[in-house]
Amino acid sequence: MIHWENLPIAIPREPQTGGHIFSGSAVVDSNNTSGFFSGIPGGGLVAIYTLAKYPPFADPATQVQNVAYSLDNGTTYTNYSGNPVLDVNNSNFRDPYVFWHGPTNRWIMAVALANDHQIQFYSSSDLKQWTYLSSFGPAGTLGEAYECPNLIHVPIEGTNQKKWVLLVSINPGVPQGGSATQYFIGDFDGTTFTAQDAVTRWMEYGKDAYAMLTYNNLPTDDVIAITWVGNWQYAQEVPTSPWRSAQSVPRFLTLRETAEGLTLIQQPISLGPLRDRTLYNGSAQVSDKPTVKIPLDGNPCFEFETTVSADSQQQVNFDVRNSKGEKVSIGYDWGKRQLYVNRRETYGFENPFFTSDGASFLPLPDGKLKLHVFVDTAIVEVFVNDGERVSTMVFFMEQPASQLSVSAKNGTVNVENLQVYSLKSIWPKESKPPKK
Repeated sequence: MIHWENLPIAIPREPQTGGHIFSGSAVVDSNNTSGFFSGIPGGGLVAIYTLAKYPPFADPATQVQNVAYSLDNGTTYTNYSGNPVLDVNNSNFRDPYVFWHGPTNRWIMAVALANDHQIQFYSSSDLKQWTYLSSFGPAGTLGEAYECPNLIHVPIEGTNQKKWVLLVSINPGVPQGGSATQYFIGDFDGTTFTAQDAVTRWMEYGKDAYAMLTYNNLPTDDVIAITWVGNWQYAQEVPTSPWRSAQSVPRFLTLRETAEGLTLIQQPISLGPLRDRTLYNGSAQVSDKPTVKIPLDGNPCFEFETTVSADSQQQVNFDVRNSKGEKVSIGYDWGKRQLYVNRRETYGFENPFFTSDGASFLPLPDGKLKLHVFVDTAIVEVFVNDGERVSTMVFFMEQPASQLSVSAKNGTVNVENLQVYSLKSIWPKESKPPKK
C-alpha cells in the first residue's frame, strides 16, 4: 500500500442521464453470491456506490445505491442492469459501506441518511436485494450532514478481543471548522449497532482529514484505513492545478486502553522502502535558539521520529522552513499540556476558513512525548504516542521547504534519538499524476 498505479476512470458519470458517481465501497465476492462471476474461480470485485441525479434529469433530486462488477481485477466495471439496488426516495442518501458479516452469513451495508443524521443498516445475501435492519443516530456531533459511514470490527491491543467501531464523517459543523470524522465504540449483533456511550470522539486534532475509508476482512486480521486529506471549507479553492487533494498515508487501526478510556489508535504503515537518505540521526538538548538545523537537500518530502521530554513549562517546536522564512510548526507545550500544528506563517494560500492551528489537550504524566511525522511537500501527518493522537494538515508555501529546525522555549527540552529521512516518490515515472 505504498506504490500505486494510475488507472483509467473505473465508473464514469452518466452525462446522458445526469448521474454523478458519489462515494461507496467495494467487496471481493469470492463465493459469487451475486451471480456476476459464474465460472470464475475466486469470484471478483463488486462496487457499491451512490448515484446522484439532479434537475433536469431528476426532479426532485435523488440519491440511490447502485452496484457494478469487475471481471478484470477492478480496472473496469459493468453496471448491474437491475440498478438501483436501493432507493428510499431521498435526495441525501449516500456513501454505502458494505462488508461480509460471518456470524449471520450475509452482506451488511451502512449508509448515511445524511440530513436526518442517521446511519441505516441493510442486509443482503446477493448484493442485489437489500433488507432494512436498523438505524443509528442522531448521536454525537451532528453538523449539517452525516457522511461516509464505516462499521468495522477492531482489535483491542494486548487482548484477543475486538469491539465494533462506527466511523461517521460530519460536514460542515465540526469544532475545528468544516469537515471531520468522529467515531463511536460499541457492539453490533448483525442487525443493530449500539454505542457504549454518547461521547463524541474525533479521529484527528488536525483540520484536513475527512471521509476515512477502511479495508477489513484482510487475511492478516488488520484493519487499515486511508483518509482524504482536505476540508470542504476550502478544498475547491486551494492553489493546485490541474489536480487538488490527496490521500493520507495508510494507517493501521486498533483500540487501546488509555487514560481517557478505550481509544481508537492510528499507526502509519512503514514507509521504510521509500527512505532515501538519512538526514540526521542523533540526540540533542534544545533551548530558545534552534540548536538543530537539518537541511532537506532539495527534497521537501521527509519523515522523522523522536521522543522529547521536559519537566515544567517548556515548549518544543519542530519547524518545517523554507528560504523565504515561511514555516509550519509541529510542537508541544508542557505548561498548557497542548499538542499543536501551526501553519500561520505560510503564505501560499489565503482563505478565511484556512485557520492556522490544529490543537489537542494531552497530559504527559512522565513528561515524555513520542512523535512520528511525515511531510509530503504540502501535507503534514503527525502521529503522537504511537497513534494516540493524530493530526493531518495541508499547507501551502510560496517556495518548497528546505530545512527542519528544532528549538524550545522556557527552558531546555531533551530530543532523544531524532531520526530524519528523505523520502522517494511513490510514483513510477510512467504513472505519475499531473504536476502542480
